[in-house]
Amino acid sequence: MAEKTKHYHVIHSFVDKDTDEIIAAGSIYEADEERAAQLKAADVIGKEATKAEVDAAMKKDAPSDGVVDAGDA
Repeated sequence: MAEKTKHYHVIHSFVDKDTDEIIAAGSIYEADEERAAQLKAADVIGKEATKAEVDAAMKKDAPSDGVVDAGDA
């Protein structure tokens, strides 16, 4: 069974240890419970994002033609 993840508000930019991608402050970040605990301890993520906030962030990041790149799924 896949581990359940949640989305969180990023309050301080950080480099994702798995992807080396810079995660910007103000964005929404998806993490499982263990990773979220690590990031909260490092004070880089804050409160859990609502479904509406996640949906808005996904819409903002989607290509303008409405087509979702397979890498974004």
